[in-house]
Amino acid sequence: MSRFQASFLQVDITPDYQVELIGCDRIDRQSHGILHKLFAQVLVFKNDSDIFCLIAIDSLGLTTERSNKLRTEVGMKLNTTAAHVMLNFSHTHSAPEPTPFALNGDRYFGYMCEQIVQTVEKTKETFAPCQAGWALTKTNLGENRREGCTIIDDRLGALKISEAKSKTPIAVILRISAHANVLMQENNMISSDYFGIAREKLHEYFSCPVMMLQGAAGNIKPFGVHKIFGGNVSDLDTIVDILEESVIGLTFNMQEISDIQMLSKEIEYISDVPTVTEARKIAAASGLESLSWLSECEKLRQAGITEQKQSGEIQFLKINEGCLCGVPEEIFCEISLIAAENTHNPLLFLNGYTNGCTGYLPTAEEWEKGGYETLYSYLSYYQFHGHVMPFRANTAEQIIKLVSSSWIELSII
Repeated sequence: MSRFQASFLQVDITPDYQVELIGCDRIDRQSHGILHKLFAQVLVFKNDSDIFCLIAIDSLGLTTERSNKLRTEVGMKLNTTAAHVMLNFSHTHSAPEPTPFALNGDRYFGYMCEQIVQTVEKTKETFAPCQAGWALTKTNLGENRREGCTIIDDRLGALKISEAKSKTPIAVILRISAHANVLMQENNMISSDYFGIAREKLHEYFSCPVMMLQGAAGNIKPFGVHKIFGGNVSDLDTIVDILEESVIGLTFNMQEISDIQMLSKEIEYISDVPTVTEARKIAAASGLESLSWLSECEKLRQAGITEQKQSGEIQFLKINEGCLCGVPEEIFCEISLIAAENTHNPLLFLNGYTNGCTGYLPTAEEWEKGGYETLYSYLSYYQFHGHVMPFRANTAEQIIKLVSSSWIELSII
């Protein structure tokens, strides 16, 4: 009998009322109907002493504060800690804004959490002894949207969970790296973007539900669509076709689950407050509305604050030889690739959009180049991120080092 049991369920989290859409600068931010429903997917593992929960959510993302609130509620329902609950956000740019600043934002956040927590409770009724198998292939799903850059994380990682006795598949997890922003300014309808269509089509291929996880996509857009304006509904099918062709290359090595661990590590992030001259120069070069950002920078300087510090979290879910780990930041793909190389494990997937969604986090090389992802986006979103400038250029290196040392720790327990 397998030491571990698994349970998978998913729930509709689409609001039946008007909300404000988040993810790009629309003239009219209010939703006008539903193009594709939004879902949350819950996968729970347990043995005699531990329980671990992975949740994938169709959302641009929550703040880390709100993510931790949901993780705590889920942990209480499962009689475990928040550190044993991992959230991953699809980062669709056509989802409700779940913040107090938006129309029905708090209402939607409460509804989404309620739906997820109730579904977590229901997973207790469907546990079955399980086995698992990892697989890896390549996909051309994404393109680098930074000027002069071509590198992508083309790994299509997959984990299949099946019932131990009957071998009936319970779910397949697919980890990809490409922004869910095919639909942008011209779309005013709620949508899961290409994630939802892909899940439906691949459910038929795998004969089980498909859970899709967003990876290191901070600088990666979907193949063939404009890097700023996105595409249209027909482009969704093109992206999904690429993914369908890619999964044919997956071969799963099914085996008994001998090791599941969840681990959280704390990391300190530091960002510098710009001087008056620096702030004005950034604002002028950005071409964005900057009065509120300039005012916030001035308030910080007046308070004698020259740097902002934040406590961050890197969370790990190790299943046999593979590992899903992540940070809330929109990390550039190079960071994940280097982490896998340094750990000598192509099945180590360092993801962004994990337990929140905060600012972009580039490599040191891309940090120096500046641009929207590394700098100008903060003029609009600093109030959500809690800092007015990107974290220091060496932050990516610090994350990679912590991931590498943590993988060693996980491997010897």
